[in-house]
Amino acid sequence: MATVASKERTIARENILKVLYQKDLNEYTFSDILKTFIEKRKYDKDYFENIILLIEENNEKIVSFIEDNTDLKLRSLIPIDRSILILSVCEFIYRDDVPKKVILNESINIAKKYSTEESYKFINNILDQLLRYFDKND
Repeated sequence: MATVASKERTIARENILKVLYQKDLNEYTFSDILKTFIEKRKYDKDYFENIILLIEENNEKIVSFIEDNTDLKLRSLIPIDRSILILSVCEFIYRDDVPKKVILNESINIAKKYSTEESYKFINNILDQLLRYFDKND
């Protein structure tokens, strides 16, 4: 049963990534994007909606956290990598119920699937840096 829930959560993350990517490229509101968003596969809709809401309400804090704790300026990244990092850090900060190692693993897998051939290594490196911050402050 956990495998099904896990797969539905993975698909939810992929859907969140698609919404973030679309918002980044077109600068539509989340509300406008969600009106036309369609996913035929079964996914964790509650998780999807919660993370979208968290990002919408806390985007500046998430971006600041990334930029304050790495040497990155998010605007310098390709949109898909920027979206993966925002999703991951949102989960790190606001979802205590999800192990950080699970978030890291999911982010790497999403990067392998949706970004460039080398991006997963970059995402892994940045998220490892940010995980050290959480480990130090837990």
